[in-house]
Parts: sequence; structure tokens; C-alpha cells
Amino acid sequence: MALTCRALALAPDYVDALEHLALVLVTRRHRYEEGLGLMERASSLRPTDPGVWYSLGWCREFVAHSLTRRPPSSPSLDARSLYQRAAEAFRRCLALKPEGKLEGDARDLLDHVENQLQSI
Repeated sequence: MALTCRALALAPDYVDALEHLALVLVTRRHRYEEGLGLMERASSLRPTDPGVWYSLGWCREFVAHSLTRRPPSSPSLDARSLYQRAAEAFRRCLALKPEGKLEGDARDLLDHVENQLQSI
């Protein structure tokens, strides 16, 4: 993580480093707002990259799922809203015509997120 932070200090708009740090913050550190903010920044810097939109959707789904299992650490985090925004990110990813496994994974997660939205 230190190397990624150093890379971002040198190149704050380095999308791959933003994405990597966001995934670590969301999945390992449970610093959800910070990680989601970095992923949103990455998607604004590379708006035509289906992989970035997939990662943003994946992070949103991860946080939403976590919130359904334990109370949110921040009142600004809402599982339903995050599931809705995850679905938007997966739709954006698919609209950008991803190739190979990424397309199938995005479709699968979009189906999962839509099912979650029906159950909450």
C-alpha cells in the first residue's frame, strides 16, 4: 500500500493506483467512504474504461453487502442506495462493450445486485 500511496503522490491522476488503493481501502481497511471516493475519481478520469466501471460497481456492491451485515459506520452510507449505484456502474460497464470474462462478470453481478434490490 505504501508504494501505491507514493505513486499517487507523484502522479495523483494515475488511475491504476487509484483503483488499487480503493480496493484495499474498501476490502481490507473498511474505509468505505474513502475507497469509494477514490474509485469515483478513477471513473471520472477514465470514463470510457469498462474495467474501471466494473471495479466501481464491485466496490459499491461490496460495501452495500457489508452494510446489510452490520450497522454502517457512517450515516451517509446506505445499502439500498449503494446497490442502486452499483447497478448503474455495471450498466455503464456493459454499455462500453467489455470483452471476454469482464462482460460475463459484469452481467452476473448486475443480476445479483438487481436481486438484492428486490429483497431489501
